[in-house]
Amino acid sequence: MTRFTRITRLMIALLPLPALAEVQLTLGSCVNVQAVQGSEQTASSGQSLTLANGTQQLVVECTTEIGREEIRETSDAFVVRVSAEDTELKLSAPGIDTRHEMANFNQQGSWQLIDDQGRAVAFTADVLEKEGFQLVRDYPQELAAYNRSGAIAAVAVRAQTTGAELQMNPEGSLLDPQADPDQEMVSRMLRYWYLKADEQTRKEWDRWVDSSNR
Repeated sequence: MTRFTRITRLMIALLPLPALAEVQLTLGSCVNVQAVQGSEQTASSGQSLTLANGTQQLVVECTTEIGREEIRETSDAFVVRVSAEDTELKLSAPGIDTRHEMANFNQQGSWQLIDDQGRAVAFTADVLEKEGFQLVRDYPQELAAYNRSGAIAAVAVRAQTTGAELQMNPEGSLLDPQADPDQEMVSRMLRYWYLKADEQTRKEWDRWVDSSNR
């Protein structure tokens, strides 16, 4: 068996492996994500994020139309910390139709987190205070300062993933930063494109693999 054949068979064997990130987080009405695990990452209402098992820290906001004029307003930014494994979660906010309800939401942070069985999941939420007037917020920098403060939704600074270490697969999932890139990225890229291909393309791929083994 040639070295090329061994490598090809190894890649094919790796195709059905499940993704390492196993927490699926769906965003409810008005919910927007601005950062995940100390790195800027955005997602909007109705979208889903695939997160790694363990403790996750996100920056979230609620943007909705309020009042008769239906003016769009955005809540304060909140830090949400949750620990979960191998599950599907949904993060939502209560209905907000008036400025009074928005003010109450900013004070109480009444986010709701449930699993796929509709059961409440424990989490910690805290307002991410901003200093002065800011046209554009630097959430990674703000989170780093927040975590150093030891506030209620902080995570250990040593557990933070820097932007340089953060890797994404083509599906938008977080990859294990400690994994060997030659084994991790190549196998997952191959799996991604194989699953994206139509039946005819897959047959051509299979024929190419078979011919390479002769």
